[in-house]
Amino acid sequence: MPKTSWQVIHLSTGHAGGAGLAARRLNEALNESGITSKFMALAHRDYCPADNEFEIYRSLLRRVVSGLTLRLQTRLSKKVLFSLFSLSALPKKFITSHNPPENTILHFHNWFNLVSQSDILKWSNRGYKVIVTMHDQRLMTGGCHYAFNCQGLYGNCSSCPELAPIIKNIPSVNLKRFHNRAKQNSPTMVFIAPSRWLLEEGKKSFALRDQQITFIPNTLSSSTPDLNLELPTMNLRTPNTITLGIASMARGSFVKGGDITDSLEKVISVSQLPIKISYMTSFPQSLEGISNFWKSIDYLLVLSRAENSPNVIHEAKSAGIPVIATKVGGITELLDPEFDIGIDLEDLNTQNILKIAQNLIGRKPERRIQEKTQVNFHRYVDRSVGDHIALYKEVIGRS
Repeated sequence: MPKTSWQVIHLSTGHAGGAGLAARRLNEALNESGITSKFMALAHRDYCPADNEFEIYRSLLRRVVSGLTLRLQTRLSKKVLFSLFSLSALPKKFITSHNPPENTILHFHNWFNLVSQSDILKWSNRGYKVIVTMHDQRLMTGGCHYAFNCQGLYGNCSSCPELAPIIKNIPSVNLKRFHNRAKQNSPTMVFIAPSRWLLEEGKKSFALRDQQITFIPNTLSSSTPDLNLELPTMNLRTPNTITLGIASMARGSFVKGGDITDSLEKVISVSQLPIKISYMTSFPQSLEGISNFWKSIDYLLVLSRAENSPNVIHEAKSAGIPVIATKVGGITELLDPEFDIGIDLEDLNTQNILKIAQNLIGRKPERRIQEKTQVNFHRYVDRSVGDHIALYKEVIGRS
């Protein structure tokens, strides 16, 4: 298949995690569709680049400083990750030497310690078309990755209540600077929201209210595990038990409900309840290993306190596995009330999760409902690649 005369370069801090995985899947799907596309991420011992994927190497000094920066910022709040500033590790020549701005789109995904907000704007000023997929609320808040119920992002995040007095005004400074400079770059910058919830948050936010924001769900590529699961397998392995799957890579995260999961395990163990918990991290991180994780569970359990549009729910939907999840952020629009179970945030506690699980033992959703849910999900997500391509063509055609 002939490739396009223009190209897309996907840039991500990491190759794994939600943003990195979404970017790699999109890159793969674009190449399969005849789009000239590359994925670039920081070199890591676990990163084995596939076709059309590349590593960004850093000096030892840059790696050490980056590690210290990450360690410092993860200690700013026990509640949510803050990244008040980001180091630049993307050499200018790495992009400019073989990628002319007139036919190159730079698509940023996770950019912490890869580029700074200032760098993203500079690439736009150099003539490159710039697209940023927002995998959380970081660009709207000037620091925290999820605002929870804080209303600061609708103003300018002044006097952040989560930070110490000496640094509580840094988010406001970040937001004002980005807002003012981004307005000047509007013709060459576009923001993507992978959930309708994040789209609406972006439109209301101080930082992005003047920007073009487009809703495009994350992509399921051909490498996404295709399990073709038959619903009768559920609860037939061990009819008197239920297996809940935890797919989060950040098991101890407060945002991901790690404390609830820990409490859940302890109660199950002490009470000897017929409930099992299966962690994706306990399986080999290969296509076969991940596939075996999905085949081992009856329900996917997502206990996030804040969330955009988790890839793991997309994967469960594609495989026809029902989801038990908190009704927050972009999760709500992914849940089917006939097939999945949504939990109100105020009901997110160990006893309620146990009650839900116990009530599900021995029960199977109807095959008819499973098939209907999968059709609805694919209607939601299958236009992702086409919508990305349409957006790229629109952006590359701008003067």
